[in-house]
Amino acid sequence: MSQVRKLSYVDSKLGAPVSGQQTTRIIWDSLLNVGTGTSAVFFQNFNNKTIPFTNLTTNKLDSSESMVIKTITLFQWTTAGVLESFNGGDQAALSVFVGNQCVVKRLPIAQNSGRGDASPFDRLHGLNAVEQAGTAGTANQKAMPCEIRLLTDIVIPPQTEFYVRVDSASLTAGTGRILCALSGYGKIFSAGNSF
Repeated sequence: MSQVRKLSYVDSKLGAPVSGQQTTRIIWDSLLNVGTGTSAVFFQNFNNKTIPFTNLTTNKLDSSESMVIKTITLFQWTTAGVLESFNGGDQAALSVFVGNQCVVKRLPIAQNSGRGDASPFDRLHGLNAVEQAGTAGTANQKAMPCEIRLLTDIVIPPQTEFYVRVDSASLTAGTGRILCALSGYGKIFSAGNSF
């Protein structure tokens, strides 16, 4: 089932408005001072956060909005604003919760973090984040986000709480910022002929 049909199917089953502007959609949330060796929970606390740190004010989409998650991306910055490779450690796992259900349970993400010689799960990324620089042959680490492309369409229906949790015993964000972005197909409010 295509993502457009799946979203329409879920919306109709829930009684959500089926009309709306079809669009690509990206929603994001970031955390500051996550610390080391903890879990990071995104899309739960929006106190004192505005754009560019989040583009939501609550962890629910509006009553006329819905979304299919196709890609989950994690970015990490230093306190100076320099992009770093996401470092969740070898045991890092990502879970996605929609409503009262865990729809993605402890997905290992170390492979897609561009660490060392780790091969990603999909064939859309390079084998690693190390490249040879010049003729000296020294290895320089490129900053890489952790991007996960989902095979199954995850639907966020209207007015349904959702959040993303990254669990790791060796999450090393320190005092920097981590951002989680969900992207895919969605529907937003469209006034149509009512105005």
